Amino acid sequence: MEYSGVKKESNKQIFKLIKPYFSEKLGEFSHQRITKDWHFHGLGFINSEMTYVFGVNIGFFRLDGTEHFSHLGMNILVRTNGVNEDLRMKYYHFFQQQLNGWSEQKEMGYASERGGVGSQFPRYLRIDSFSNQDSILDFLKSSIDFIHNNVYPAIWENPEGIFDGVDFASPPWETSLLELVDGKLGRNNYSGRQ
Repeated sequence: MEYSGVKKESNKQIFKLIKPYFSEKLGEFSHQRITKDWHFHGLGFINSEMTYVFGVNIGFFRLDGTEHFSHLGMNILVRTNGVNEDLRMKYYHFFQQQLNGWSEQKEMGYASERGGVGSQFPRYLRIDSFSNQDSILDFLKSSIDFIHNNVYPAIWENPEGIFDGVDFASPPWETSLLELVDGKLGRNNYSGRQ
Protein backbone atom coordinates (compact mmCIF):
# COMPACT_ATOMS: atom_id res chain seq x y z
CA MET A 1 0.00 0.00 0.00
CA GLU A 2 1.36 3.43 -0.90
CA TYR A 3 1.45 6.11 1.74
CA SER A 4 -0.10 9.12 0.04
CA GLY A 5 -1.09 10.99 3.20
CA VAL A 6 1.93 13.30 3.27
CA LYS A 7 0.33 16.70 2.77
CA LYS A 8 0.64 19.91 4.75
CA GLU A 9 -0.97 18.63 7.97
CA SER A 10 0.71 15.24 7.69
CA ASN A 11 4.07 16.97 7.17
CA LYS A 12 3.57 18.90 10.41
CA GLN A 13 2.69 15.69 12.22
CA ILE A 14 5.82 13.93 10.96
CA PHE A 15 8.00 16.89 12.01
CA LYS A 16 6.34 16.84 15.42
CA LEU A 17 6.98 13.12 15.83
CA ILE A 18 10.60 13.14 14.61
CA LYS A 19 11.72 16.35 16.34
CA PRO A 20 12.37 14.78 19.79
CA TYR A 21 14.51 12.05 18.21
CA PHE A 22 16.43 14.51 16.02
CA SER A 23 16.98 16.79 19.05
CA GLU A 24 18.14 13.94 21.27
CA LYS A 25 20.62 12.54 18.73
CA LEU A 26 21.77 15.60 16.76
CA GLY A 27 20.60 18.82 18.44
CA GLU A 28 17.65 21.21 18.54
CA PHE A 29 16.44 22.48 15.16
CA SER A 30 17.97 25.90 14.59
CA HIS A 31 16.13 26.87 11.42
CA GLN A 32 13.23 26.07 9.10
CA ARG A 33 13.00 26.73 5.36
CA ILE A 34 9.88 26.50 3.24
CA THR A 35 9.73 27.04 -0.52
CA LYS A 36 7.81 25.39 -3.32
CA ASP A 37 10.71 22.90 -3.60
CA TRP A 38 11.34 21.99 0.05
CA HIS A 39 10.16 22.16 3.62
CA PHE A 40 12.85 21.24 6.09
CA HIS A 41 14.12 21.83 9.60
CA GLY A 42 17.79 21.69 10.38
CA LEU A 43 20.96 22.64 12.13
CA GLY A 44 23.22 25.23 10.53
CA PHE A 45 26.85 25.91 11.41
CA ILE A 46 29.19 28.83 10.80
CA ASN A 47 32.89 29.45 11.27
CA SER A 48 33.56 33.09 12.16
CA GLU A 49 33.99 35.25 9.06
CA MET A 50 33.22 32.26 6.81
CA THR A 51 29.52 32.48 7.71
CA TYR A 52 27.57 29.31 6.74
CA VAL A 53 29.82 26.27 6.31
CA PHE A 54 27.42 23.32 6.51
CA GLY A 55 24.02 22.16 7.70
CA VAL A 56 22.10 19.01 8.58
CA ASN A 57 18.48 19.08 7.35
CA ILE A 58 15.44 16.83 7.57
CA GLY A 59 12.20 17.24 5.65
CA PHE A 60 10.25 17.09 2.42
CA PHE A 61 11.53 17.80 -1.08
CA ARG A 62 10.07 18.24 -4.57
CA LEU A 63 12.41 16.45 -6.95
CA ASP A 64 10.19 15.23 -9.77
CA GLY A 65 8.72 18.47 -11.13
CA THR A 66 5.19 17.88 -9.84
CA GLU A 67 3.31 20.36 -7.69
CA HIS A 68 3.70 18.37 -4.46
CA PHE A 69 6.67 17.16 -2.44
CA SER A 70 7.79 13.86 -3.92
CA HIS A 71 10.56 12.79 -1.50
CA LEU A 72 11.46 12.95 2.15
CA GLY A 73 14.62 12.41 4.11
CA MET A 74 17.77 14.19 5.15
CA ASN A 75 20.66 16.00 3.57
CA ILE A 76 23.96 17.55 4.52
CA LEU A 77 24.69 20.82 2.71
CA VAL A 78 28.31 21.95 2.52
CA ARG A 79 29.08 25.42 1.19
CA THR A 80 32.19 25.44 -1.01
CA ASN A 81 32.42 29.10 -2.09
CA GLY A 82 33.19 32.16 0.00
CA VAL A 83 35.89 33.14 2.47
CA ASN A 84 38.60 30.51 3.10
CA GLU A 85 37.89 28.14 0.23
CA ASP A 86 40.75 25.84 1.30
CA LEU A 87 39.04 25.12 4.64
CA ARG A 88 35.67 24.85 2.89
CA MET A 89 37.13 22.13 0.66
CA LYS A 90 38.34 20.29 3.78
CA TYR A 91 34.75 20.29 5.08
CA TYR A 92 33.56 19.08 1.68
CA HIS A 93 36.07 16.20 1.57
CA PHE A 94 35.33 15.28 5.18
CA PHE A 95 31.60 14.92 4.52
CA GLN A 96 32.13 13.26 1.15
CA GLN A 97 34.17 10.57 2.90
CA GLN A 98 31.98 10.23 6.01
CA LEU A 99 28.69 10.05 4.09
CA ASN A 100 29.86 7.41 1.65
CA GLY A 101 27.19 4.69 1.77
CA TRP A 102 24.66 6.92 3.55
CA SER A 103 23.26 8.80 0.58
CA GLU A 104 20.47 7.23 -1.43
CA GLN A 105 21.19 9.53 -4.38
CA LYS A 106 24.27 10.97 -6.02
CA GLU A 107 25.79 14.10 -4.58
CA MET A 108 24.04 17.19 -5.96
CA GLY A 109 24.94 20.85 -6.19
CA TYR A 110 23.01 23.56 -4.41
CA ALA A 111 22.80 27.33 -4.57
CA SER A 112 21.27 29.57 -1.92
CA GLU A 113 19.44 32.83 -2.36
CA ARG A 114 22.31 34.54 -0.51
CA GLY A 115 24.97 33.49 -3.00
CA GLY A 116 26.16 30.32 -1.33
CA VAL A 117 27.19 27.47 -3.64
CA GLY A 118 28.09 23.98 -2.58
CA SER A 119 27.24 20.32 -2.45
CA GLN A 120 24.25 18.45 -1.14
CA PHE A 121 24.64 14.92 0.16
CA PRO A 122 21.07 13.56 0.10
CA ARG A 123 19.37 10.58 1.65
CA TYR A 124 15.85 10.76 0.23
CA LEU A 125 13.20 8.23 -0.67
CA ARG A 126 10.01 8.75 -2.63
CA ILE A 127 7.08 9.45 -0.34
CA ASP A 128 4.89 6.99 -2.24
CA SER A 129 7.36 4.18 -1.44
CA PHE A 130 6.29 4.17 2.22
CA SER A 131 3.41 2.03 3.42
CA ASN A 132 2.55 4.10 6.51
CA GLN A 133 3.72 6.80 8.87
CA ASP A 134 5.70 4.35 11.00
CA SER A 135 7.81 3.33 8.00
CA ILE A 136 8.56 7.02 7.34
CA LEU A 137 9.64 7.53 10.94
CA ASP A 138 11.83 4.39 10.81
CA PHE A 139 13.58 5.71 7.70
CA LEU A 140 14.14 9.14 9.22
CA LYS A 141 15.42 7.62 12.47
CA SER A 142 17.88 5.40 10.58
CA SER A 143 19.14 8.51 8.74
CA ILE A 144 19.60 10.37 12.03
CA ASP A 145 21.28 7.34 13.63
CA PHE A 146 23.90 7.22 10.89
CA ILE A 147 24.88 10.84 11.52
CA HIS A 148 24.92 10.29 15.30
CA ASN A 149 26.81 6.98 15.24
CA ASN A 150 29.25 7.60 12.38
CA VAL A 151 29.62 11.28 11.51
CA TYR A 152 29.49 12.80 15.00
CA PRO A 153 32.36 10.61 16.30
CA ALA A 154 34.42 11.60 13.22
CA ILE A 155 33.67 15.28 13.90
CA TRP A 156 34.75 14.78 17.52
CA GLU A 157 38.12 13.49 16.27
CA ASN A 158 38.44 16.93 14.61
CA PRO A 159 40.90 16.00 11.82
CA GLU A 160 43.43 18.79 11.21
CA GLY A 161 41.45 20.94 13.70
CA ILE A 162 38.93 21.80 10.96
CA PHE A 163 36.03 22.02 13.41
CA ASP A 164 37.76 24.48 15.73
CA GLY A 165 35.66 27.64 15.82
CA VAL A 166 32.58 26.05 14.23
CA ASP A 167 29.44 27.27 16.05
CA PHE A 168 25.67 27.27 15.66
CA ALA A 169 24.47 29.60 12.89
CA SER A 170 21.69 30.79 15.22
CA PRO A 171 21.14 30.95 18.97
CA PRO A 172 22.54 29.59 21.17
CA TRP A 173 25.52 31.35 19.57
CA GLU A 174 27.92 30.32 22.31
CA THR A 175 27.51 26.58 21.67
CA SER A 176 30.28 25.16 19.51
CA LEU A 177 29.86 22.15 17.24
CA LEU A 178 32.43 20.21 19.26
CA GLU A 179 30.55 20.97 22.49
CA LEU A 180 27.27 19.85 20.91
CA VAL A 181 28.78 16.62 19.56
CA ASP A 182 30.45 15.88 22.89
CA GLY A 183 27.09 16.12 24.68
CA LYS A 184 25.20 14.11 22.05
CA LEU A 185 27.79 11.33 22.24
CA GLY A 186 27.31 11.21 26.02
CA ARG A 187 30.89 12.08 26.80
CA ASN A 188 30.15 15.39 28.52
CA ASN A 189 33.82 16.19 28.91
CA TYR A 190 34.15 19.10 26.48
CA SER A 191 36.31 21.82 27.98
CA GLY A 192 37.09 24.05 25.06
CA ARG A 193 39.29 21.28 23.71
CA GLN A 194 40.33 23.21 20.58
